[in-house]
Amino acid sequence: MAHYRHVISTFITTEKQALTLSLFGSIGFAIFGIGYGLLVGSHAIMLDGLFSLFSMGMTGLGLITAYLVTRPSDARFQYGYAHFEPIANVINGVIILLLCLGALYSGITTLLAGGRDIDLGHALICAAISTFLCSLFYLVEARLAKQFNSELVRVDSEEWLVDTILSATLLVGFLVAMGLDTIGYGQYNRYIDPVLVSLLALCATLIPIKVLGRNLREVLKIAPKGDVPRQVELEIEALRQRHGIECYSHLAKSGRRFDLELNILVAPGQEWPVERQDALRQELWSRLGDTLGDAWLSVCFTREKRWL
Repeated sequence: MAHYRHVISTFITTEKQALTLSLFGSIGFAIFGIGYGLLVGSHAIMLDGLFSLFSMGMTGLGLITAYLVTRPSDARFQYGYAHFEPIANVINGVIILLLCLGALYSGITTLLAGGRDIDLGHALICAAISTFLCSLFYLVEARLAKQFNSELVRVDSEEWLVDTILSATLLVGFLVAMGLDTIGYGQYNRYIDPVLVSLLALCATLIPIKVLGRNLREVLKIAPKGDVPRQVELEIEALRQRHGIECYSHLAKSGRRFDLELNILVAPGQEWPVERQDALRQELWSRLGDTLGDAWLSVCFTREKRWL
């Protein structure tokens, strides 16, 4: 599998190509899962296919967003399009979470109604194929997400991880059902499918919750965590010490872009001509440019505290 992962990721050189590959994969899995689920009478397999169907829509949304976020600012969106990325990821996470909760309700109601008979032989073949291919897509997407440092591809890879968990759980469940048949407890097999649907739904909810937690912080402009904010704070404190200034910073993150605003209080008797201001901006950027990447940097000077 590592060989296939390496070969596929070698031919994918951009974020958009990665999402396009995922889109076609989702279309194929949606048709395969829903069709096979109807054939063998398994709602669990149909759930797997439905998840791929929703993934197809979400990957399409991610692909559109990937095109948008690379566009420069314009008269309508004067701060650029970077904020579309966390918004798309939040929509993605909400829809996947709703799908999981709906599947959980379906599984519990079917279980209480007495279960459902399925064709175990065909179901096992379907689950084995799905587990292998979904895990391959996940490994490829995870590698590409790290290679491109793309949150869109990372969220997309987590969708494939959910699909892999679904398929693997199906595989284990159908193997258990065949084992029950072998030892003479086949009458309990009709409960396997709704139990699997419920377990799959519960397990799968963890990933959209994680995606929502990460991206809602950006949509709500909550201060980011991690190495970048710590590095920014260290450099700003060093700037205070070197120049003997009083300053206040504000840092936010929207998708792949950081927004850093620095407000400096000019004390009585201090002189900050434009040339000196620009020199300080250049000093700050030379120390933080590699850390912040394509950031929006604003450095303001004032003699009145109310503008801080």
